[in-house]
Amino acid sequence: METLSFRDRLEKTFETTSRFLTPAQELRIQPLLSEISKQKLSLEYFITLTYPFKNVSWKNTVKDTTRTNRIIRKFAKYHPRCIWFIEKHENGGYHRHGLIEDPFKVYNAIGTLNCREDLSRVARSVLDRTSLEMMSSNGSGVDNFRERLFKNSIIEHNKMVADNDNSCVIKREDDVRGRLSYLTKQFWKNSMDPQDVIDFKNSNLDPRIIHSWSRYDFFNP
Repeated sequence: METLSFRDRLEKTFETTSRFLTPAQELRIQPLLSEISKQKLSLEYFITLTYPFKNVSWKNTVKDTTRTNRIIRKFAKYHPRCIWFIEKHENGGYHRHGLIEDPFKVYNAIGTLNCREDLSRVARSVLDRTSLEMMSSNGSGVDNFRERLFKNSIIEHNKMVADNDNSCVIKREDDVRGRLSYLTKQFWKNSMDPQDVIDFKNSNLDPRIIHSWSRYDFFNP
């Protein structure tokens, strides 16, 4: 059996474009799709955050995401809405995934991300570092300048995220349906109920949608 490296497994996390969904998967994500439509959420970016150590506390994972949301809002200079998910490893540790609205919306309206005066204080704190990284990579890196600036901002101001390419990954999201199917795959698995997988405290969701899911629907078709 082929053994994949952590980086390879992480890359597979992003391979969801045009994924075919089974009827059970469609049923599973329908409450989320309805809520996204109802609230007119425009979820344009997908974030994966892993820990530099084995984190086995679900409660601490939620607290860390609260801090992460605060950093994102300070970077973006507005409150991008988001949905956060918690994934449990086979060894009992946790990591996080987020679908968020465009963190660059304010900067797009201004028309620049390069002018220091236009950036938020959080973004300014990593501007020089990001510029040097982009110049040293000569454009060969996987991140463009804005994604690298956003990534460095999260890493710089969050001690629970390591400073490496595996610990914080940010991508444009083109297939929200497929992504939601991936992010909800642990419903009733690994001792994770839907309310354990979806971080309602840090998500722009009506928590009452939790009643939309029933174990019976999925295991007794």
